[in-house]
Amino acid sequence: MTSLPPDIRIRYEDRPGYLYAEVTGPRDSHEISLAYWADIASQCRRRQARKLLVLENLGDHVGERDLPAVVDHLIELGLDQVQVAFVVGRIELMAHMEHGEILALERGANGRVFGNVTVAERWLRHGGH
Repeated sequence: MTSLPPDIRIRYEDRPGYLYAEVTGPRDSHEISLAYWADIASQCRRRQARKLLVLENLGDHVGERDLPAVVDHLIELGLDQVQVAFVVGRIELMAHMEHGEILALERGANGRVFGNVTVAERWLRHGGH
């Protein structure tokens, strides 16, 4: 497992009914995605979070994107057992992330992609399985 690079930060907050995680940094890559999701999954287990909101604010992606592998990784980490609202910080990535949402749903996960935190929070409170 790749560890999180020092220029990538995750800030956690225990919010009413869910865990909030904000991922920030100057770049993104397949390895960074795998590492930050592993850290988030660990926090979900430690805090016994059943609902999660992730706000991703990362710079440009370096290298190949492998959404199927990332989705498989999320399921291996047990995040298919958590209701996940993923907020895309860069709106130009929305269509790509929605493709990831479809892959995750096809594999039995309970997650959605959003363009803003307010709508994501509403879904965590009132939507999902």
